[in-house]
Amino acid sequence: MDPIKKKEQQANHSAWLKKALTFSHGDPVRGGSPHPMVKVGAILVGADGQEISRASNRFAHGVDQNVAERYADGSRSLWINCAEQLAIIGAVRKQACLKGARLYVTLAPCAVCAGLIAECGICEVIVPKDSDRAHGRLKAKWKKSIAIGQTKLQEAGVAVTLMAEAQA
Repeated sequence: MDPIKKKEQQANHSAWLKKALTFSHGDPVRGGSPHPMVKVGAILVGADGQEISRASNRFAHGVDQNVAERYADGSRSLWINCAEQLAIIGAVRKQACLKGARLYVTLAPCAVCAGLIAECGICEVIVPKDSDRAHGRLKAKWKKSIAIGQTKLQEAGVAVTLMAEAQA
């Protein structure tokens, strides 16, 4: 790739990642993540460069996020949906074409999300380099799931681009 185009592409990737990070840290009433420690944002961008959908890890619509027990250790991951899943659902609701789309996400996808990404025809996932380390309280089970997810993406031919950390 031409060095100038590569620099432009990196700037574009960084800008989308920053938007995803800012969105995830926003007010949960406006779509930000209610998770107390691991706030994940995802933005799907079509092959045309236009945003298709965005989401953060959150409770499904209609599920009461004010029940304290749902935030207890060991329970959160059963109640809160992944940002990648919700961004894909948003695209499906719009009947958007995901072939050739890019997914900007603030934490590398878990094994389940990686499988969905591969099935949808998304061509590239862009994540902050060492994103799992940025979430210091990430449990071992999630680190393992992320490692499996990276293998799934690689084997499925989905490009993974690691970028310098985005700042909200």
